[in-house]
Amino acid sequence: MNNKITRKLILYFLLIVVSNSLITGSILVFLGQKAYVDSYKADLLRRAENIAHGISNNMDIFSGGEHGAAGQARKGMGKNAREMRVSPKYINWMDEVLDGNIWLIYKTDKVFQRATADIRISYEDLSPHEKLAIDEAFEGKAVTTESFDNIFEQGTLSAVAPLKDKDGSIYGAILIHENISIAKGFVNSALYIIIISVLVGMLIAFVLVLFFARRFISPINNIDIAVKQMIDGDYTVKTNVMQDDEIGKLAQNIDELALRLEKSRIESENLDNMRNDFISNISHELKTPVTVMKSSLEGLISGVINDYEIDDYHNLLYKEISVLERLVADLMELNSLKNLSFPMNFNEEDLISILKDAARSQRVLAEEKGIELQINTEHAYHMIYCDYTRLRQMFITVINNAIKYSSPNEKVIIKEYADGDNIKIQVINKGKGIDTKDMEHIFTSFYRGYDTPEKGFGLGLAIAKEIANRHGIDINVVSGEYGETVFEFVM
Repeated sequence: MNNKITRKLILYFLLIVVSNSLITGSILVFLGQKAYVDSYKADLLRRAENIAHGISNNMDIFSGGEHGAAGQARKGMGKNAREMRVSPKYINWMDEVLDGNIWLIYKTDKVFQRATADIRISYEDLSPHEKLAIDEAFEGKAVTTESFDNIFEQGTLSAVAPLKDKDGSIYGAILIHENISIAKGFVNSALYIIIISVLVGMLIAFVLVLFFARRFISPINNIDIAVKQMIDGDYTVKTNVMQDDEIGKLAQNIDELALRLEKSRIESENLDNMRNDFISNISHELKTPVTVMKSSLEGLISGVINDYEIDDYHNLLYKEISVLERLVADLMELNSLKNLSFPMNFNEEDLISILKDAARSQRVLAEEKGIELQINTEHAYHMIYCDYTRLRQMFITVINNAIKYSSPNEKVIIKEYADGDNIKIQVINKGKGIDTKDMEHIFTSFYRGYDTPEKGFGLGLAIAKEIANRHGIDINVVSGEYGETVFEFVM
């Protein structure tokens, strides 16, 4: 397999781990940053409102003498205006305590009051977005904004809250500016954690992929080895893969394929052997009559045969030609019966009549050997759909063999009876019996026992078997240790 699947699995798993880490990390950073900033805005806004409320309730403490440029700018404005302003020292104190920038702006002059007043900043110096935040505070709304980036460094968050007097009238606004660069630090830390997580995940994924890839590929390698052996002609091989998944099913199918191919190979060998045996047997069967006919004709042609022997030679030639004729007829009949398209004359016939007709045709042969034919039928008649002539021929073949291979003065018993939904017919004889090694070949064409005294071509039972197959009849053969042989027809 050259580890191609292993490399692909490692690549796919690493891509999954990296993609998942990047997507999850990006979502985490984005949502985390947003949640942090939203929380920071809410806290800053709360503090701005609390400070504004504290200033309004304690103006007599926070107000004081005016100093600096801001005091000079407000000269001549009147006592109430001066009283409603916070002393710069308190603004400076709040800057130090809160670690931020506190600005105050009043409706009267709209100039920002700051701890450090080196540069004068007024409402008119602001951008439209900054002015909008101040206007909303003058209307009584507390808001947050990031629009003061042009004054402070980028990443400054500002909260604006209205300043109210004891009567609830708005006379100004307080601004708290704080740097939120800590959020950027959060993002950088999160990215660092994500990178470390990705690297660790890739390492773990690599180890796990190697482990599972080996388990995954091992059965595939076994299947590959088995298939290669099958290609080389070894169909007895097994994959030895036993698992309940798609690969297991594939392995089972490969094992089943190997089993069927081995079965087909054996059947093919058997067919080759049968073909060779057929050629050998038919050559043997043809050799004897041809040799007899040839030698007889040579004698007749050469004139060495006496006149009174010529008729005997003619009879001998006729007998041998009849043997050849019967052999050819049997072969043609067997071949026709094996061809399923060969027509048969099926009609509604009485099985009992066919059986008795077949037995009756063999009485002369039975009497010659002193054999008694005994017929026992349970039914007076039994109608079946069959070819009368072929079925009669099947019974004749088996009854004829039973008579031939019975010991003298024995009985051949023919029984018919019902067995459940089936009708059974048994032909029973007593004689030498069938040898165990011959039992599985008795329906094979040209097969004859090695020590059988009877003449024949070994085609009779093969033809009977084909007739039974065409009628859907099962034939069972049992040969007992006391020489009793039973041919049973189940239909």
